[in-house]
Amino acid sequence: MEILLRSLNKRYFTLLVIPYLFFSCASGKNDIVPGVSLELARQRFNHISEVQYDIRISIPSQLTKPVTGRETIRFVCKKSDNPVVLDFNVPADFLKDVSVNEKPVQYDFYNEHILIDGSNFTDGANTISITFRAGESSLNRNTDYLYTLFVPDRASTVFPCFDQPNLKAKYRLTLSIPADWEAIANGGTKSESLEAGRKIIRFAETKPVSTYLFAFTAGKFKTIERTLNGRIMTMLHRETDSTKVADNIDKIVELHAHSIRWMEDYTGIPYPFGKFGFALIPSFQYGGMEHPGAITYKASSLFLDASATQNQLLRRASLIAHETAHMWFGDLVTMDWFNDVWMKEVFANFMAAKIVNPSFPEINHDLRFLLAHYPAAYAVDRSKGTHPVQQPLDNLKDAGTLYGAIIYQKAPIVMRKLERRIGKEAMQEGLQEYLTNYAWKNATWDDLIAILNKKTEADIRAWSDQWIKRKGMPKIFNFIRTNKDSSIRQLSLYQRDNAREENRWPQQLSVLMRAKDTLYHFDVDFNGKGTHIKEANGLPEPDFIALNAAGYGYGYFLLGPSSKKTWLTEINDFEDPVFRGVGWLNLWENMLHERVETKEVLQAILVSLEKEQEPLLIQHVLGYLNTLFWKFMTPAQRMQKAGEIEALLWSKMEETDNPRLKSTWFRSYLRIAVTPPALENLYQVWSGGQTLSGLQFAERDFTDMAALLAIKDPEKADEILSRQADRISNPDRKERMVFLMPALSASQEIRDAFFDSLSEENNRQHESWVQDAIGYLHHPLRAGNSEKYILPTLEMLE
Repeated sequence: MEILLRSLNKRYFTLLVIPYLFFSCASGKNDIVPGVSLELARQRFNHISEVQYDIRISIPSQLTKPVTGRETIRFVCKKSDNPVVLDFNVPADFLKDVSVNEKPVQYDFYNEHILIDGSNFTDGANTISITFRAGESSLNRNTDYLYTLFVPDRASTVFPCFDQPNLKAKYRLTLSIPADWEAIANGGTKSESLEAGRKIIRFAETKPVSTYLFAFTAGKFKTIERTLNGRIMTMLHRETDSTKVADNIDKIVELHAHSIRWMEDYTGIPYPFGKFGFALIPSFQYGGMEHPGAITYKASSLFLDASATQNQLLRRASLIAHETAHMWFGDLVTMDWFNDVWMKEVFANFMAAKIVNPSFPEINHDLRFLLAHYPAAYAVDRSKGTHPVQQPLDNLKDAGTLYGAIIYQKAPIVMRKLERRIGKEAMQEGLQEYLTNYAWKNATWDDLIAILNKKTEADIRAWSDQWIKRKGMPKIFNFIRTNKDSSIRQLSLYQRDNAREENRWPQQLSVLMRAKDTLYHFDVDFNGKGTHIKEANGLPEPDFIALNAAGYGYGYFLLGPSSKKTWLTEINDFEDPVFRGVGWLNLWENMLHERVETKEVLQAILVSLEKEQEPLLIQHVLGYLNTLFWKFMTPAQRMQKAGEIEALLWSKMEETDNPRLKSTWFRSYLRIAVTPPALENLYQVWSGGQTLSGLQFAERDFTDMAALLAIKDPEKADEILSRQADRISNPDRKERMVFLMPALSASQEIRDAFFDSLSEENNRQHESWVQDAIGYLHHPLRAGNSEKYILPTLEMLE
């Protein structure tokens, strides 16, 4: 699952409704606590096995009518006199009846839990049958469609289940839906019929999967089927732009097929789940979610516009590869407990980086890895709020707090380090053994380390303890002692823990040194507090040292005065794009640590953008420019530099013949433009009064333009927003625009009323819309009026 939690705004308003349903032989009513505790999960795992669900869900066409269900849970249980505990996080009257082994039973409802006397169960096979009204907090109901999203522990908000990852089960699902709806689920369609004017779809039994992976999507969707390499792929979507669908569908299918084929070759295991399908949801919370047989994606992540940038194309390919890799890492083999949720995410990201390489031969993939992972990981690791890759988790109700950049960005960096330490062949062999040994079961990180430790002479356990189980990153710097003739007597590297703890971070570094116009390279295996580079003894004193020249190191690399000057003034003179990328990361981190002035970095950026030819670096440096402009400059400083920056961006856009690069320059211009001439340029482009050669704009592009124009030119805001809403033909995108309009209004009173409305949970149903709206409320041009939202927002958090 690719979860986009980088924005604090989303975290402010994603107020989790935590579901808990569990079945266990518990010691008594007073021992039952909200959530699924680790102790309870262990107890249940020791008592419950061979779980099967037979579930029938009836979905009415009207939103005002409830979703209802009937289920039978089959399982093997060890006999106990203690009560059996089911957890179903709904009001008590949602439970209609409960039977055990076909006999109605009495039960208590306590702390969102159902307690059934243990005497009702036998030692061996048992069944529980329940008629219920489904809770809707994880059904994501819309006017004419819905989709489930049960990660990490939300299945039990909809139906009674054993809601923990290591009690895998097989599912047989039957859906009763309106006759004009379509549906997709984990299992293939077994039968479809019309009964009393409603469509009844029976899905085949699934392979064993965890509750958070069980899923279905139903509604007014269009269905497309394609066969590639002998595999049928089914896609559900709601896109009304037939040209956009036609332009994207073949590539979407091809990327999935390539990812499956690559994973089969790498793991030696055929695609595990037989049926393959996916649904594209207009307002899906995340980039994607790895439901086997029924992957869920945000529609805009896969249906790209003709003006899509190179980074957007790469992100789509990576997202598809990421979710496909999950079929093996996370779905076939699942973490035993959510403290190891990072494992499924790191291997999905790690594999995705490998998978996309052949599909984009023109891309510098080492550079892409560097830019896609390091900045976001550093953003957390440099802070006091950082945490280890593997975090403790006492209760599943807190599992949602584990996600973030450390899991998604730092962990793949660490995995690449591990692969370099033990070798690609040993890594692949170890992962194949891991997947084979634990197929259809659960495993821990220590289980994998035990396998990998046998593949190498290196002490992988000690390495793992540092990089996986401890927080933070090292601060790395060099010290030079010279002889009387200015030659090097000793070149030393030192590291300190950024948390001021006595941690040592073993890693391999590539050090580049320049002395008298000659470059020297040293490979350093850095394991302790400090190390000496003996090969440098006797060489001339350097005027420039790069401590992470190849980009494999991880940490805060301090810049000395001469090295800082070299990066600031000569960064574009270095031929290797990866090396230039390392330079930008070093400059940015040293700027944030106040060792480089922001004005120096800004000037280096403006000079570099005149010369840089690498598209990935152009986009990345433009991101730095946008951050400097809006977060580090005062309003007066912005207006002083805006004209120069706008002219640079516009001229570079006109200069390039590459349509994707042209789009990159234009989007940066759109974000930064503040002067009246620039805003008039944008207004003419948005309104159709001016066309830009080589650029094609889609409906979403015009909506983005309208939103920023409304903020930057408030006198025209009402006209722009009203006209844009009328121009949108797709009903889902029109609904989103109507939702956003109060957040974009020039009226402070309207914006305040909109913010107040978010205190009602029903108004936060579309999380991605809320995230966009909060971003508009807090645009830097509105900072003075939006600061008052911060405290009420924090008070809404659980």
